[in-house]
Amino acid sequence: MDYIYISERDKATIVSNQLKELEGNHFAMTLIEPSKFQQQDQHLVWQQQLMSLESSIKKLRQKQMELSAGVEEE
Repeated sequence: MDYIYISERDKATIVSNQLKELEGNHFAMTLIEPSKFQQQDQHLVWQQQLMSLESSIKKLRQKQMELSAGVEEE
């Protein structure tokens, strides 16, 4: 989609802010890991949420690299 009101620099800032939020969420999740043995169901849900966050972080980091290359060209 072509955006009219946001520049490449704006996009880079948005991605950076999203990455910071996701990394913060990931860090917070690591602090509350349920017991694998006593809370197996909760641990499975926690693990799936953590993997989802990690996947999103990887995708945004890739997008950040793409956008930073575009911003440098401006």
